[in-house]
Amino acid sequence: MKAVFLLGALLLTQTPAAAPTSAPSVLPNGDFEQADPANPAKPAHWELSDGLAVAWTNAPDAAHGKAIRMNTALSEQDAVASNAKAGLTKWVFPNPATTAIGESYGLSLYSEPQPVKPDTTYKVTFEFKSDQGTAGKLWFRGYGIVDGKEKRLYEGTVDCGGTANWQTFTGTFHPTRYTPNVTEWKVMLYAIFPDGVAWWDNVRVEEVPGDDDSNE
Repeated sequence: MKAVFLLGALLLTQTPAAAPTSAPSVLPNGDFEQADPANPAKPAHWELSDGLAVAWTNAPDAAHGKAIRMNTALSEQDAVASNAKAGLTKWVFPNPATTAIGESYGLSLYSEPQPVKPDTTYKVTFEFKSDQGTAGKLWFRGYGIVDGKEKRLYEGTVDCGGTANWQTFTGTFHPTRYTPNVTEWKVMLYAIFPDGVAWWDNVRVEEVPGDDDSNE
């Protein structure tokens, strides 16, 4: 396995998982089936998306129910306009271009933060597909308080190449091994190029007791 350190993180490039896991997931609503009671337009425990560039919608096949769709072929201008229409101001790009957003910024969606358990390995599995070969990346990010401000202290990734069929990917992360000040984590789903439509579903995060190298 190829690995490099980044911000106290282990950057992971993984092959598709051989089999699904069955341990309880500590990431709420990773299958995206539950709507937020306070806002039925978004999945519970995830960010609100604009509905066009990033959408919570029905998967292409009935077996997957609800899923997350990212259209990186959309132009920067159209993505900015869609975010503005949805009332989202987090991603406001200066001087948006007419070219595809997958050629520059890409698209992302965050989960809500969850508390970190010290000295624990986190195993992440998820499903991904894209008919046009659009590449994806799952980020596992850890946060903590430094000088009175919340900062990102840890991050690691799982790269996922797109095929027309759903594939399952996996990665392991150790947020407190080298950065003990991490107190919470988030998952970020990210898609970029080639320009096209990418799909995410069944994101699971399991706690594996211990934080030793045998979990790599």
